[in-house]
Amino acid sequence: MIMSPQSTNGTEQRPDDGEPRDPELARVEADIQRSREQVAGSMLALRREIARRTDWRGWVSKRPLAFLGGAVALGFLLGFRRAANSLNRR
Repeated sequence: MIMSPQSTNGTEQRPDDGEPRDPELARVEADIQRSREQVAGSMLALRREIARRTDWRGWVSKRPLAFLGGAVALGFLLGFRRAANSLNRR
């Protein structure tokens, strides 16, 4: 169980083992913890942004006619290719 550090004679004691601890070390550890929390928050925001930008449903809902045109063009391309392959096999 971690408790808040207690001050004795200008030094802080570690709650887990009771040994005196340098105040500068405590400050650095607190800075590291804050940095870890900031990085974790940034990573979460980045994951959400990547998921939002790569969601195909969002792209289709923003540009439905472009995707419909692309689907029609792809259908014609595949249809012609299949027809050409079947003619070449005869």
